[in-house]
Amino acid sequence: MDRRSFVKNASVAAAGAGVMPETREKLTFVHHVFFWLKNPDNKADYDQMLNALKTLGKLSVIQHAHIGKPVVTEFDKSVTDGTYSFSVMLVFASAKDEQTYLVHPEHKAFIDKNNHLWSKVVVYDSTQI
Repeated sequence: MDRRSFVKNASVAAAGAGVMPETREKLTFVHHVFFWLKNPDNKADYDQMLNALKTLGKLSVIQHAHIGKPVVTEFDKSVTDGTYSFSVMLVFASAKDEQTYLVHPEHKAFIDKNNHLWSKVVVYDSTQI
């Protein structure tokens, strides 16, 4: 790429970067759930839970779903809880949408089919301020 093309492309990218924060999806209402599996080393249990969480995250009322596993770094080791097996962060447009999700038949089925896998569940809900 010659210098002129590079400068032109860089200018377009810079102009676009200024627009991005306005077009980003707002994290209006976040439902963050942590699961501790009864048998975290059991591959079948792990796989069942992972697949169930992936399926659950596809519900239309959810704007964004993130399934995670613990990461503990040396920097924040003393304050980071790395004992859970899975976290799932679900983003909703509103608290009302989260309420719709909580009573959704697929959410209830997720609990019924998988609650035997976990020993503990902790939920943190927050709304954007």
